[in-house]
Amino acid sequence: MQPPKPTWLLRSRLLVYAIVSCLLIALSTPFQLVQFACAAEILASPGPGDASQLVLPAPLDEELVLAENGQAEREDAGGYMPDFAYFARSLLGRQAPDVRKLVNNNKTELDIGPDATTYFVLEAPKGNNSVWISANTCQQPVPQGNQTGPASPQLTMYVSTSTRNQKPGPNSTDHLATNNTGVVFDGGFASFKANATSNVYIGISAPKLSDDWFGSWHFEVAAGTDGLYHSYNDSNPFLFMVDTDSESALFITYNLTASNINASNETENVDRWKNNNPFTMYAFPASDRTPVTGLEHSYCAVKRQFTNTTISNLTTDTTITTRFGAGYPKGQFHVQGLDAAKTYNGFLVVQGNEETWQLPGVGTVRAGGKVFQQFNWTTKADDSCQVLFDLEFCDSVAYAVPSSPDFKLNDAKLKDLYEKQAREYYQNFENSLDQVACDAPSESQYSLARTCDHCRTDYKRWLCSVLIPRCEDWTAEDSWLHERNINAPFPNGTVPYGGNLSKEFNETKRDRFAYSQSRNSMIDQKISPGPYKEMLPCEDLCFDIVRSCPSQLGFACPNPPARELSYGRRDPTGDRLTCSFPGAVVKLNVQGAASALNTRMGSVVLIASLVVTLLWI
Repeated sequence: MQPPKPTWLLRSRLLVYAIVSCLLIALSTPFQLVQFACAAEILASPGPGDASQLVLPAPLDEELVLAENGQAEREDAGGYMPDFAYFARSLLGRQAPDVRKLVNNNKTELDIGPDATTYFVLEAPKGNNSVWISANTCQQPVPQGNQTGPASPQLTMYVSTSTRNQKPGPNSTDHLATNNTGVVFDGGFASFKANATSNVYIGISAPKLSDDWFGSWHFEVAAGTDGLYHSYNDSNPFLFMVDTDSESALFITYNLTASNINASNETENVDRWKNNNPFTMYAFPASDRTPVTGLEHSYCAVKRQFTNTTISNLTTDTTITTRFGAGYPKGQFHVQGLDAAKTYNGFLVVQGNEETWQLPGVGTVRAGGKVFQQFNWTTKADDSCQVLFDLEFCDSVAYAVPSSPDFKLNDAKLKDLYEKQAREYYQNFENSLDQVACDAPSESQYSLARTCDHCRTDYKRWLCSVLIPRCEDWTAEDSWLHERNINAPFPNGTVPYGGNLSKEFNETKRDRFAYSQSRNSMIDQKISPGPYKEMLPCEDLCFDIVRSCPSQLGFACPNPPARELSYGRRDPTGDRLTCSFPGAVVKLNVQGAASALNTRMGSVVLIASLVVTLLWI
């Protein structure tokens, strides 16, 4: 005799039979709009007033949209939105799982493969009808084989502000805020401003790859109501080059504030720049295809590729300085570890952080950072010139000066030689100026327009410019450069014009101090540079001290043609640097503007004769 079956098993079988019977009835009965329910589907009854009915599909040309009052409204689209009485609509959601939600003014990072599209949504902005969308490509596919092949494949951004197109992309171009072709990334950067009172839908699409390319993309995308998260400046590099030598280069930015440090309201602003300097400069050896080719406008790409690329010993010291341009704060960059006579591509960037920065003529820089226009420069070919800057006494000196391999890695020793000599000469000048009644009443002073303070300032500017000449390679060909030290040997032992020993040539150049020696005899005695060329100091530096200082000091400037061997003239167009003056810089990306720099100065003695001698040599 079989043991009795438990009652729960019988009940389970009955439940199964009931469910199967309901399904058979449903399949065998012609479809009609009737309400019925099987016992297995019955749930606890909803609260009073709740609807409990089977939800029917909306017509294919409409979509149910939940209004603010909780009622369902219809909007033309395709398909429908379910409306279950027992589940809150917020739990069901409207976006497919593969649509990522963006947070206002925050970035989202993602990888994407070829021939794919990813989707994002920013929920309806509150109290703002403008939404700024930006994206940066941080990494892209790489070319195979031919490194000078076709242009880098770029991503494309599509934007929709209509619920009728919640997945905008190359295969879904209806109701776009952008045009049907989307916004193609340019140099790894894309941006778009949308007017929206509802959700903003974004699609990022990757192209198919030909056999010439391999890999995928990594990108950042952000949307917000305050402005572009990422930004690129295509109008200028926001940077000047000061000078180069054979292994380094010095750069400064444009002014960072609208007024200088003498303005009472700027002290705090300048301190903010100094205490939290957001600038960085990146450099890559120039070639037909660099690690950032196709990504030149993307902050995250420039930063990532510099970090991932092995560039031997290349470093950048970054500071904020007020030594250029009448005390206006500027970013200063000393790039070291470069190779001689080599061209480099450079990028100035404002690093992304939570703080926003205001730049004159540029605007606001937000958390995604900003990349400025790419530029390039070429280092000097030999070691006869060396960049010096941030001197204590001659604080206006910032350029390449005559040097030699003995000082190549010892800036401090080279600075000390020049500074010590300049201080000694300036002290002699001060002793002579003390003989002048500088503190006399105005009616008794030597000038109603100039004072002894003007004399001190102008003399120091002139003294440092002639004692510390501006140096350029011997191979530089600009007509305003002056040859110096032509009897000194090159590193290989040869000398300039070695094959020309004619009497006429010797008398014209080799035997003349203006060519056979440096302007400052200390340079030849203690530094011993090879042959070099000098950018002469500007003649207005000489005119200034004659105008500003008492006549009893005996200052005078040479007359032509002697003046042309001692001083240069500024380019009237301002496009070229043709003579040396404090704060002189070079415009980047202007061919020929970054070339020659030199000067000359002979031996000097006591103050009265010293000054006249320096002025005339």
